Amino acid sequence: RALMKAVEINPHNDSAYVELGILYGWWRGSQYKLGGQEEVFKKAIELNPYNDSAYAILGTVYIQSGKPDEAEQILKKAIAFNQKNFFSCLTLGRLYLNQAKFFEAEQIFKKALESSSDDKRAFGELAALYSEMGNQKLCDIYSEKADKSIYAYKNPVTANNYRKLKKVLDQRKIQLICVQYPMQSVRLLKDIFIGEGGQGIIFVDNERIFKEAVRVGGYKTYFADMFGGNFGHSTEKGNELLAGNIASVILGEVFTNK
Repeated sequence: RALMKAVEINPHNDSAYVELGILYGWWRGSQYKLGGQEEVFKKAIELNPYNDSAYAILGTVYIQSGKPDEAEQILKKAIAFNQKNFFSCLTLGRLYLNQAKFFEAEQIFKKALESSSDDKRAFGELAALYSEMGNQKLCDIYSEKADKSIYAYKNPVTANNYRKLKKVLDQRKIQLICVQYPMQSVRLLKDIFIGEGGQGIIFVDNERIFKEAVRVGGYKTYFADMFGGNFGHSTEKGNELLAGNIASVILGEVFTNK
C-alpha cells in the first residue's frame, strides 16, 4: 500500500516501481495489480532508461521465466550503465555458468571482483566455475578465499540469539544440536559459545563431508547456487547429504551414548 501510494503521489518515481517489482517477486498473489512483475520493471525502465537496478532484477525475472537470451541482453545493459553493479555481474556470470559458457562466466565473475574485491559470493562463484572446468587448483584457491571472507564476518545478533536459545533449552533440559552450513567450519558455531556456557552442545560439522563430495562430484551436483560464498541452496542430492550427516551425528551422539 505504501509503494502504491508513492506511485500515486509521483507517477514518475521509477524507484518505487523497482521496489514494487521486488515485492511482487516475494508476494506472488499480488502480481496482477500492475500486470505482472516483468511489466513493473519495464515501467521503471520506461521512466528512467538508466536505472541499472531495474535492468538487473528484470534479468533475474527472465531467468526464472526460462528466457535466457532476454536475460543476457538485459543484464548486459545493466552492466553497461553501471560497471560496478555487482548483482548484475554475479547474475550474468551464473547464467553463463549454467550454460557452460566458462570463458564468459570467468570474465564476468572477475569483473564482479573489481567492484567488490573481497566478496565471498564472487570467490565462491569462481570456485564453482573452476570446479566445473576441472581446474581443482584454482577451485581450491578461490574456495579458500571465500572461507577467509566468511570467517572475517561475525553477526552479533545471530550469536546473541544462539546464546538465548541455549539458556532456554537448558532450563527445559532439552538437548541443543547446532548444525553448521555446508562447506563451513564448525569453529564458527563453537566460537559463539566461548565463555558463554557452551558445554553439552552437540555440533554437526558439515565442512569435511561436503568438501569431499564437491571435490568428486562438483558444486553443481550439490548446490543450486552459491549465494553464501562457497555454498548455496542445496540440490536434492545436497539435501540428502546434509540430512544424512545430521542423522548420523544424532544417532551417534544422542542415542548411542544413552
